[in-house]
Amino acid sequence: MGRLGESPPPDTVTCAQVHGNGVLCLAGDPPALSGTEGDAIVTAVPGACVGVRTADCLPILMHGPGGRVVAAVHAGWRGTVAGVATATVALLAQRYDLTPAELTVRFGPCIRPCCYQVGGELIGAVRESFPRWANQVLRERPGGTYFDLAGLNRLQLEAIGVRTIHDDGACTGCRPDEFESYRRDGRSSGRMVSWVRAAS
Repeated sequence: MGRLGESPPPDTVTCAQVHGNGVLCLAGDPPALSGTEGDAIVTAVPGACVGVRTADCLPILMHGPGGRVVAAVHAGWRGTVAGVATATVALLAQRYDLTPAELTVRFGPCIRPCCYQVGGELIGAVRESFPRWANQVLRERPGGTYFDLAGLNRLQLEAIGVRTIHDDGACTGCRPDEFESYRRDGRSSGRMVSWVRAAS
């Protein structure tokens, strides 16, 4: 991931994010993915840079040993419920023979349960899809229910064997001086790009 305030490299490859669980593979010419719908990109092309755009959703970056295989994941609540992070790990295992335990995962800034008040559709989807974890990630407080987006992604990844997850806990909603937040600023919010480059 780039440093705070650092522009992404001009060769960063992104996709048309749709809040689902589609995982794309960059295996050749980067322009081939331009405009392709998906919410994660994996690659082992030496030197290739892949990224995702967020403004409250959780950016997840992954790499295998030596950084030769990398992935960038966009996990909003719909993609999280659909399992976009675990789908990415499954493709890394299938295509590159990586086990979950070999992966290093980093969570970027996203909206956290201190700020992420949610309603019936999300609550229902989480309770239906993840009944054993719902009470851990849906937190009742005076005034409403708050959702731990990063927490649910962590639980899913740990359940399939990912051991190394780094997360500094930064909340996009709390820090208007540092991060973009769609829930805080609406249509006037910008987007942040989180990116990772495969080793050359």
